Amino acid sequence: MRPKHLILTLILASATFVAPKSQAFDLWTVYQLALHNDPQYRQALATARASEEARPQALAALLPQVSLTGSINQANNDSSSVQTFTTIGNKFQTFTGTSASNTRTRGYTAQLTETLFNWGSWLSLHQSDETGAEALATLNSTIQGILLTVSQDYFNVLYAEDVLAAQRAAKAAFARQLALAQEQYKVGLSAITAAEQARASYDSAAAGVIADELALTQAKQTLEALIGVPVVRLRPLTPDLPLAHPNPDNLDTWLHQALSQNPALIAARLAARISRENIGIQRAAGYPSLNLVLSHGYNDVSGTASQSSPNSSLAVPAISAGNTNLIGLDLSWPIYSGGLIASRARQARYQYQATAATAVLTERTVTSDTRTDFLSVLSEIAQVRAFKESVRSNRTALKATEAGYKVGTQTMVDVLTARQNLLTAEESYAQSRYNYLIAILTLDDDAGTLTPDVIHSINQYLLH
Repeated sequence: MRPKHLILTLILASATFVAPKSQAFDLWTVYQLALHNDPQYRQALATARASEEARPQALAALLPQVSLTGSINQANNDSSSVQTFTTIGNKFQTFTGTSASNTRTRGYTAQLTETLFNWGSWLSLHQSDETGAEALATLNSTIQGILLTVSQDYFNVLYAEDVLAAQRAAKAAFARQLALAQEQYKVGLSAITAAEQARASYDSAAAGVIADELALTQAKQTLEALIGVPVVRLRPLTPDLPLAHPNPDNLDTWLHQALSQNPALIAARLAARISRENIGIQRAAGYPSLNLVLSHGYNDVSGTASQSSPNSSLAVPAISAGNTNLIGLDLSWPIYSGGLIASRARQARYQYQATAATAVLTERTVTSDTRTDFLSVLSEIAQVRAFKESVRSNRTALKATEAGYKVGTQTMVDVLTARQNLLTAEESYAQSRYNYLIAILTLDDDAGTLTPDVIHSINQYLLH
């Protein structure tokens, strides 16, 4: 699927999605809610849309520019002047002459300008393609971040529920153990220390329940802040979770994918290329530019004009009309601008050095994270299997200890310790299962292959 098609699909899905009210949320539902309500995604989407306008704006500078201006003016002018002349007998006489006009002027000018050469505009057009590609890569990175965050918050709630359920079961078991110890102490079958030890274990479990209830509330609040709706119930993870190795099971392949497909790395590289091309654009501001100019103008004047003197007066209509057509070439060459162009070129070069360094740092980070996360998947697989066996063995040990306690070969302390060990093993096993899924998702995030399809596949591991 092409990136733009993927984005359009996400937009339509988020716009039409309606959260179910009566049934439990699964991972896909939570992801859709996050996509619909997350302001970070909306921000990245709007930025990508705005960046898509860079190309038509850059292209507009190279396309013909057509303008039309028109005007209509009404002018009234009155003036007088004093003139002196010589009469017979060399006598001087003066008189005052007057003139007046009342005219209306109407006209318009249509002009077409076509760029014949502007190197900076051509560079900006090429740069606009990469600007849009950078925004698209940033949007893809944001979408992957939402996928990963949603999954982490979802599994954090499930883990908190698992821990709380195990702690409540342990509290109930310790309560039964405490009642038994107190009864045996009353009839003299055990010492007070056994009852006190049982009391301590029960109190510890009760405190643990309170802490785990708070942890569950906090985990739900974190998820609710992301999806924008209350979390009542989530679908749990299936007990028979398959433990698959990364596909392909080869670190070099994952590294190659990460270095070529990671959207954050792609965005960093494009940002460096955009900065490098900006150096040429700033330098091109000092190059000559050539435009072809075609214009047509029309001007119409109508009204009256009058003049008067002691011997005569004249009033005539003031009427004129004319057309003006022009074709020419405009050459512009900013030879010296006080060093502004050179300064901006140097500034662009320093900005390129900064973005290039950021791209190198991002590449190194992606490489390191991919290596670590690939090994983490393998490590989590081993831990899930180990903790699963630990739960089984601790459960067996607890049964054996309880049986030994009944026949007098084990003490109450041994039973309490065995039950606490089982609780610890159950919590570790639950944590390892969610850590494995997060490791898989994080590796996909590194490689740039974390898509909604991955959420669909993991959604199959939830109980429906």
